[in-house]
Amino acid sequence: MKKSRLLSIAAVSALALVPVIGLPGTASARVGQSRCTSHQQLEVDTSWANTDFRIMLCAQDDSPTGAVRAVADIWWTDGGSNKFNNVDLHLRTEKNDVNKKGAVCDLTAEVNKHGASSTLCQVAWLHGISSAGVTADATLIYDIKDDGVGEKRWDLGGSPALR
Repeated sequence: MKKSRLLSIAAVSALALVPVIGLPGTASARVGQSRCTSHQQLEVDTSWANTDFRIMLCAQDDSPTGAVRAVADIWWTDGGSNKFNNVDLHLRTEKNDVNKKGAVCDLTAEVNKHGASSTLCQVAWLHGISSAGVTADATLIYDIKDDGVGEKRWDLGGSPALR
């Protein structure tokens, strides 16, 4: 990953924490619990080298505030070559299998541009619920360019529940 992209991600990550921890320069958010899946893998058959996705889902809680969220660590190889019309990760923070908050991360441009890379997808912190029973869950929706099939979906296994 290029240094400028890392700096951009760090800056965006720092701004994303402002509502949780206050003004920049204060102590950073501390993840009290993080319950994660192992890396789940999918090989997408394309007309060129198959694109491989590895995704790890985590449910997290913020120890100072008690807020919870879902996070996905997404890796891919053999992307690039403008292979996809669409690649979206639908990430959800769930409690006892009921969706509480979600985010859609559009990965299309990044996967089409970079042969191999990684990124994070995060649901905003959710306040006001107990962390017990909170999980991360996700679905990857993708559409291979010019295959005539349309969208396909991969339902990932959810993370272990927070306690």
